[in-house]
Amino acid sequence: MAAKQLSDGGADGVKLGQSATDKVGFHGASPVAKATCTLSAALTAATTTAANVAAAFAELYAVLAAKGIVG
Repeated sequence: MAAKQLSDGGADGVKLGQSATDKVGFHGASPVAKATCTLSAALTAATTTAANVAAAFAELYAVLAAKGIVG
């Protein structure tokens, strides 16, 4: 069976979800709303330590895993 295309080839592209509260899931994961990554957004030159970068990475990974993008 051929894969279905989401795009219609339009110049404006394709969107999944109309707002941040719309739920989206990939690869069989339960759909979840848009997440906010607070740790990665808070990193600055003064706070960029190995522990803080590791925590921000863990936060980003958890968000991507919840969507079904990584696992």
